[in-house]
Amino acid sequence: MKILVALDDSVRTAQAALELARLEGAELTVLFVLDATWNVYLGHDFLSGSNARGGFLEWVRDEEVAEESRVEEAFRALAGDTRFTWKSAAGRVTDEILKEAARGYDLLVVSNPFRRGLEIVREAPAALLKSAACSVYFVRRDPTGAERR
Repeated sequence: MKILVALDDSVRTAQAALELARLEGAELTVLFVLDATWNVYLGHDFLSGSNARGGFLEWVRDEEVAEESRVEEAFRALAGDTRFTWKSAAGRVTDEILKEAARGYDLLVVSNPFRRGLEIVREAPAALLKSAACSVYFVRRDPTGAERR
């Protein structure tokens, strides 16, 4: 069995993916997607000619890279001796998850709601469920937010 977990900041989702991989003796792949769609989301306005927009986009990129480092460090600590492959991609988050999920995985594990980049304001779980090439396992987030890294 091949499991793909798309990570955001949910500890519950990371724990669920690790537990499933251990129970099934599955091959586990961890995917973190850097959201590269901020440029499109912001559009072009009067700030486009100034340094404000460019400075903001640079700040967002740096924050995305820092978030990946934080999430990877936390996941490695949770994983202990459980083997996994870490993958990173950049683009529209759901598109990148679906592309990876189409590479022969049996199960996609993802948070609901999914909080990664601009997917906070999009319907990522619905898009993933509708289009995934494998089964999808949703992990409900703690509504209090206490489980976040």
